Amino acid sequence: MEREEKADRRELRTGVVLRWGARLAFAALGIGVVASLVRQAGAGALVAILRGAAPWLPLVVALELLRVGTDALATYAAYGDRAKMLSVPALARASLVARAVSSIAPAGRAAAEATKAALLAPWAGPAAATAAGATVQAVTLVSGGIISVPCAAAAYALSGASAITLALVLHAALLVLAGTLLRVVMRASWFGALARRVSRRAGERVVVFQERARETRLLPPGPVAVMLVGRVIQVAQYAILARAVGAATGASRALVAQGANMVSLAVGAFVPAQVGVSEGAFAWSADVLGATVPQAVAIAMLCHALEAVFVAVGAIVPLAWSSPAAPGERPEH
Repeated sequence: MEREEKADRRELRTGVVLRWGARLAFAALGIGVVASLVRQAGAGALVAILRGAAPWLPLVVALELLRVGTDALATYAAYGDRAKMLSVPALARASLVARAVSSIAPAGRAAAEATKAALLAPWAGPAAATAAGATVQAVTLVSGGIISVPCAAAAYALSGASAITLALVLHAALLVLAGTLLRVVMRASWFGALARRVSRRAGERVVVFQERARETRLLPPGPVAVMLVGRVIQVAQYAILARAVGAATGASRALVAQGANMVSLAVGAFVPAQVGVSEGAFAWSADVLGATVPQAVAIAMLCHALEAVFVAVGAIVPLAWSSPAAPGERPEH
């Protein structure tokens, strides 16, 4: 018995070392890509562009705060009839904390939804919170796929059947399929039966989770619509950033920038803060964006600055904003 426990501890330590080793390797690769692009673009040119663009950042931050609001609304809608159990201040607080988590954690969106679910579980119950978080994750994928369609159309109008156009077409199809399949599995009876075979206790939890997941439609229109509004706000942010760095402006260019960002998120899901991945994606699509390589890299760097602002906000919120008192009785345990 003692030998088995020691072996389990060794496996756990090995797993931790491997995970951190992979993260550090991805981070080093990303930093290397950034250094290479900065050398290619010219540090002096980048600094001049970033200095000129800095006055536009407060507007971009304000729009990002609106996007956090759309995310909170999508979460609220994902609870269906149970949304009335939520504390609005707790939802706002959880959304700000989750926004920070999404910027720094590998597979950031999934980690953000898990964080939000944990913070909101005292109000609606763990199963409902987990189901709502998984629903928002699915809706995020579907909304990303939907917005990729006009992004692909814009890329085609600007560059024909280019690599970025084909990447966006594939991206649209895969995201809608993945989001829909996630919701199907969440509601499928065979998934609960499989969980019960693996573990009776886990199976019971999955059954309750699935009951909550079935309380909303397969693809609930409210959360999908709200998340699409957030995507449109993000397109506006890229239009502003293009104007800030002196690149070509217009709806088509902004849509392509949004598409390049989403492709970089998909490719670099496990790279901390997307360092290097977004710079590479924007530099790769600079011609289609109507930007020089320094301007394209500057857009990516300004996006990192935006992320840093909300990471700081997310770090301060738990310290400065106490969690509202949770109800004494939990609907589920």
